[in-house]
Amino acid sequence: MNQLLLTINQQTVTATPGTSILDAATGAGIAIPTLCFLNSLHETGSCWMCIVEIKGKNRFVPACDTSVSEGMVIETDNAEIGAMRRQNLERIIEEHGGDCMGPCELSCPAGCNIPDFIAAIARHDENKAIEIIKQSIPLPGILGRICPAPCEDECRRHGIDKPVSICALKRYAADRERAQPDRFIPEISPKTGKKVAIIGSGPAGLSAAWFLLCKGHAVTIFDTEAQAGGMMRYGIPRFRLPEAVIDSDIAPLLNMGLEFRFNTTFGQDCTLEVLQVEFDAVFLAIGAQKASTMNIPGEDNAGVISGVNFLRNTTTGEQPHPGNRVVVTGGGNTAIDAARTALRLGASTVTILYRRSRKEMPANSSEIGEALAEGVTLIEWSAPTAIKALNDTLEITAITMQPGAPDQSGRRRPVPIEGSEFTILADTIISAIGQQIDHSVAHRAETGTGKHGELLVDADTLQSKRPWLFAGGDCVTGSDMAIRAVEQGKRAAHGINLYLNGEIVSIPKASFNSSYGARDAAPKAFYSKALPIKRVPLPELLPSVRTGSFSEVATGYTEELARTEAARCLQCRCNAINDCRLRELASRYLPFHAKKRHEHPDFYFAENGDISMERQKCVDCGICVRMLEELEKDIDIAVMAESCPTGALSLPVAIRNHCS
Repeated sequence: MNQLLLTINQQTVTATPGTSILDAATGAGIAIPTLCFLNSLHETGSCWMCIVEIKGKNRFVPACDTSVSEGMVIETDNAEIGAMRRQNLERIIEEHGGDCMGPCELSCPAGCNIPDFIAAIARHDENKAIEIIKQSIPLPGILGRICPAPCEDECRRHGIDKPVSICALKRYAADRERAQPDRFIPEISPKTGKKVAIIGSGPAGLSAAWFLLCKGHAVTIFDTEAQAGGMMRYGIPRFRLPEAVIDSDIAPLLNMGLEFRFNTTFGQDCTLEVLQVEFDAVFLAIGAQKASTMNIPGEDNAGVISGVNFLRNTTTGEQPHPGNRVVVTGGGNTAIDAARTALRLGASTVTILYRRSRKEMPANSSEIGEALAEGVTLIEWSAPTAIKALNDTLEITAITMQPGAPDQSGRRRPVPIEGSEFTILADTIISAIGQQIDHSVAHRAETGTGKHGELLVDADTLQSKRPWLFAGGDCVTGSDMAIRAVEQGKRAAHGINLYLNGEIVSIPKASFNSSYGARDAAPKAFYSKALPIKRVPLPELLPSVRTGSFSEVATGYTEELARTEAARCLQCRCNAINDCRLRELASRYLPFHAKKRHEHPDFYFAENGDISMERQKCVDCGICVRMLEELEKDIDIAVMAESCPTGALSLPVAIRNHCS
């Protein structure tokens, strides 16, 4: 049979008469996007995503349903075609409803694939769970204990009862893996010969090291302390974060080849000039470990100590008995940790002064509850104004506050009530009103600093004006959650890897994400598919046995409890997220990455042992109908699910994970 000659994107192509433009282009290695096309079925061209232009005739046609002809000149992509594809996609997506990613993983700063690791726990596969977790969070034992869990705030179970206990399940997976003789080590690329220096062994530094080691680079961490962990080791009490857990999370890094140089102070024992000679790139993760001052008279008196130093002294065994009466100022985790620590060191009374309400305290709400249960007293709407030394004791004066106009954070600014001063006697006063970057250390970084002393780097890539120098974590963001520092370390590692490979340093392009909207804004029928089930409480030591003990308060889930809690997950993440053609096309062509909430009129969900169906995700591409009509009895349910381009038909979670 004579072959036809045609031109596609200025490339000469031969094709058999009757061949479609799509097949001719595919045979020549030219990709044309499709949505409703499937090789084994009759073409319809209904989605018009495979539209191409026949030059000279000003015709735009679907490539899947148009035959080639002699001398045809075709263009598969240009500005006009792109605009038409975008318009078609917007129309198609208006008929598509559902979550691509679960609200929990969208709200996790590190981007942890929460639904899949929980599903792994539910099906008794803790090894897979830890593998999934460590794709984004290299320190799961630590973060499973100290993370304030913004993911749980966004859990869709809020529309039914209480959120899934995500952090406790992460901790469970980490603790199970810690007990195994063979620890999980990720796949490591061949050695590149490149060397990276990291200053600081907190969550940002350790996370950056993990991802850089995975890429085959050699990594050395410098730290002024004698052990790794930064504030996780020296600023969090052992009843919340045991030392063995910190060591356990660091152990795989050592097995991956991480080198530490301890007792080495940046700017004194090592400088940027020296590091630049020995290393190909440097990442500054120096944290924000300097305590903020109260700026009140008398705070320099003996017996007044910062929360940071109080906790550090306690972990190193240098903190003396604080006396019977302790007052703590502040409402963050450091304040709560210091108050609970003071009780364990023998204080009879511990009082926290906070200038706003309990509801507005930035500390983990669960930790506030634990402190009150253990006997700590909280005085809300009170701010310290002065400290006076009286013989062998201290007197702190505070004033009662009331809510005023909203400030920049959106919260109502505390305003003092004239004439409402009161005093409290104390043996020790602990100031825990925040942490900041040490300006002397920031000066040695030579990146330039902002008004709060933060290091100045590109906000997206974390690269400084000197291409080989990056910075991230609290020294860039200001004092923040450890999980955000993990994300900063991961992001820095991505940029450093690009730099070392001689590529342009940029951030990965975000993928399109369809969403039902806020945590409790999904269609009512979505919530009706699940019955209310009580959240499984995390087992803890009784308050009566905690006095004087630094044993870990939360003892963690048993296997049975973890399975029960994991089963509460609604699995909001789409089963087809990794091979959804609609999402891939939207990510490529649409100028936005988060779909506005769409109330689909045909919400329907059904699942049996073989297949899941979600009507609201259907865009009427017709593939499943044509399979039923054309293939009749030869249909494989799994093939039908895999052929759906939107996840309207998919393999149930258990089957999908088993196949993968």
